[in-house]
Amino acid sequence: MNPSRNSVYTLLSVLALLFTGMPLASAQSKPAPKPAPKPATAAAPKINPAVTADGLKPDTLYPISNLVKDRRFVYQLITQEYITNENDYFLDIKLDTCYLIFTAMEGERLYKMGYYGDEYGSKAWPKANGLQLLPFEIRFSERGAIDELVNWRVHRDAIMSSLSTQVQNKIITSEEFDVQRLKLNNEKLMRRLAMEDLMYLFELSDDSIREDGEYIRIKPVRSPFSGEDMYLRGNLVTERLPGTKNSVKFLTKNAAGVHEKPILLAECNEYAQAASDGQQPLSEIQRVGLNNEVEYQYNLVQKVMSRVTFSDVLAINFQSRGNIRTYSLWDRK
Repeated sequence: MNPSRNSVYTLLSVLALLFTGMPLASAQSKPAPKPAPKPATAAAPKINPAVTADGLKPDTLYPISNLVKDRRFVYQLITQEYITNENDYFLDIKLDTCYLIFTAMEGERLYKMGYYGDEYGSKAWPKANGLQLLPFEIRFSERGAIDELVNWRVHRDAIMSSLSTQVQNKIITSEEFDVQRLKLNNEKLMRRLAMEDLMYLFELSDDSIREDGEYIRIKPVRSPFSGEDMYLRGNLVTERLPGTKNSVKFLTKNAAGVHEKPILLAECNEYAQAASDGQQPLSEIQRVGLNNEVEYQYNLVQKVMSRVTFSDVLAINFQSRGNIRTYSLWDRK
C-alpha cells in the first residue's frame, strides 16, 4: 500500500464510528445537530398504473405495525462494517450481533427496550456504548410509529455528564458546554441522538404508499466530518418479493448530489488535515460520496416489518467505508 492510499485508509479508520445510529462519541465533541423534520415524501408520476410486476393490481399500502399489541417482541441486529480499496478488495471487516428486546410497560403502547447479548436478555451486549447501556422507555402511536422517548432526560444527562468531563479536561469551553446544554434540552433531538435507527425502523408505520408510485424523499443525514445535517434528496419505491403473496419491499435511497459533494469534499480535507499525525504525506482527496439506503420487508398479513436493512457508505477517492445494520424480527408474543 503506497503512502497516498495508506493515508486515505487511515482517514477511513479514524471514522470507525460512522453511521452507527448511536452517536454518543460524536455528540460529546461536536455541536449537536438541529432537530430534523420528518423526511418529506411527494408522489411522482405513476410508474405502472395498471399492474405490478407480478400481474397484481396496484394498491395503496398502509404498513402499520401490530407489534405494539404484543407483550414482548425482539429484533436481532447484525452490524457489518467494512473498508474497501479502489479494486473493491476488503481491507477491513467487522461483524457483531445483538438483540433489541421490547417489553410492555404499564401505560398505553409504552415499552421498555434494551440491548442484550442474547435473545433472552440474560447477557449484556459487550459492545454497547454509553447510551445503549441505558434503558429506553418508548411510546408508540396507534399505527406503530415511535411517538416519544419518554425517559429522554436520562439520556440527556448522560451526554451532559460526558460534556462536563470534557470541560474539566479543557477539550471544550464552558461556553460550548452551555450551548450544548440548551440544544440537548429537547425530546425530539435526544430521540434522534439516542435511537435514530429505531425511528426509521418503525417510520413507515406513519405513512400510506401506492405500489405503483415513486416518491421523492428528503432525508437529513449527518456529515461524518462536521456532524451537521445534510438534507439529501432521494426516492422510495415498492416491489413485490418474487414467489410470495404477502411480502412487500419498500426501497429508499438518498445520496449526496452536486450541491452536497463540494461541501463534503471541503469538510473531508479539513478533517484529514486535523487528523494527520504529520508522519506521512496526505493523499490528494478529489472526490467524496455519501449514500444512505434502506430496504424494508413488510408482511401484509402479520402487519409487521419482518426485516429492515440500513446501508450507509462513505467514499473517499476510490476507497469506501460501509456500515450495514440488519434488523430481523426474531420473536414476538
